[in-house]
Amino acid sequence: MALKRFALLGLGAAGYAYFKNKDNRDKAMVAFNDSKGKISELAGQAKQSISDYRNKSESKEYNVEDSKMMEEGAQTSVQYFNEKQEDTAENKSL
Repeated sequence: MALKRFALLGLGAAGYAYFKNKDNRDKAMVAFNDSKGKISELAGQAKQSISDYRNKSESKEYNVEDSKMMEEGAQTSVQYFNEKQEDTAENKSL
């Protein structure tokens, strides 16, 4: 416990000695503002990619049974899938 107290005291003294100089304070503020900007930019990119992924996955019709039939590779399932795709294409064009 005493070691922790001395470590914190030493860290505080080192911080005071470093930030006592105006040039060091200015450098620290520039570094902090740059880091804050980069983090904000990365967070924005992450939000955008999550939003794009959700929009992409919501726009697709996903039918588990059709996917299972396609994975099996049976000719009848391929024919069924093609017919279903043609039906949906015809319905959209009407």
